[in-house]
Amino acid sequence: MASRPPIALDVHAGDVRPLKTAEVVARRIVQAILDDGLGSGAQLPAEARMMELYDVSRESLREALRLLEVQGFIVIRRGPGGGPVVGSVDPAAFARMASMYFQMAGVTYDELYAAWSSAEVLLAELAARHPDAARRAELMAPFQVEGPLDQTSPMVEHADLHAALAALTGNRALEISMQLFSQIVTHHGVSETDAEGRAMVFEDHAELAGAVRGGHPQLARKLMEGHCERVVERMRMRTDTAGDRIVAWL
Repeated sequence: MASRPPIALDVHAGDVRPLKTAEVVARRIVQAILDDGLGSGAQLPAEARMMELYDVSRESLREALRLLEVQGFIVIRRGPGGGPVVGSVDPAAFARMASMYFQMAGVTYDELYAAWSSAEVLLAELAARHPDAARRAELMAPFQVEGPLDQTSPMVEHADLHAALAALTGNRALEISMQLFSQIVTHHGVSETDAEGRAMVFEDHAELAGAVRGGHPQLARKLMEGHCERVVERMRMRTDTAGDRIVAWL
């Protein structure tokens, strides 16, 4: 069993360090994106203009942009005519950051599996309760397509199905936060070379999609419980994702 690091899980809601200049600037850039109604791909002001707007040095501005780039909120295009553009809100980036916290705190894979299973069972039930049948059908249809399994990456398939379920909750806080467990499990546990596991993922997803599409919350919940149990069982058999090991940073 991997030993837990001697790092405290410390919570002091009132003891927050002062923000660095770059963090303040990063927040102002995000607020400007929202205030101006900019969508993904929209061009942001040039570096010189942003230094003027935020009254900061080039060093602080570039650090702020790097902070946002790491999270995927902006993309820095290189070369002539390049510069920062608005990115996206990607749960995978959130999961990457969370996995770092999990590793530092000594969270085990068994703890991750329990959190993931609880989250996915809830998401499956809520998705099947979505009141718009047409929307359920639209988001679940791609997972009920018959055909050779080798046409789709199991990692992409796994992430996409769980993301679609999260989207059907109708709650953006749930949609973003619940996906962090699924993203970590998918990236650590869904193998491109495990043919048996690959078939299991596709078959489970087809059944789940059918239950959600048909508006059957209790069936969706039951099917998700079984799916999670099978995925966890396979992951526990591997050395790198055995239940007593500490979650690795994505």
